Amino acid sequence: MPDTSPERAAAHRPGKALYLSLGLGLLWIFLALNRPDTTYHFGAPLVAVAVSFSHRSTGSGPLSNPAAAGAAVSGLFNALFAIGILALNDSLRGGSLLPFGDATVEALLFAVGGAIVGFVIGIWGRPRQSGE
Repeated sequence: MPDTSPERAAAHRPGKALYLSLGLGLLWIFLALNRPDTTYHFGAPLVAVAVSFSHRSTGSGPLSNPAAAGAAVSGLFNALFAIGILALNDSLRGGSLLPFGDATVEALLFAVGGAIVGFVIGIWGRPRQSGE
């Protein structure tokens, strides 16, 4: 009996779910490299949440906890990679919305927050199992 779960279907097209995240990451890098004194506050969380959002926008339905976590970690990795590139090029010089730290600290915390939101988006609408 073939497995037709949403996770199986999503696993057969993993690149499609990453395109949005990678595209947003490249756009954020391009903008920040050209205007390093401007902080794009929503760059990191959008990159981090994009993989989960992309999975859900394909109509695959709610993901299992491991699949949603994998999507969230993929988005988080993309955001951290972009943050690393921008930090190494000193392109995160703008202000921060946080009462502590600079734009790099803000981007790191917002990326983690975006990954958490991405996980919630991934599992949203899944029926609760008895015992949960």
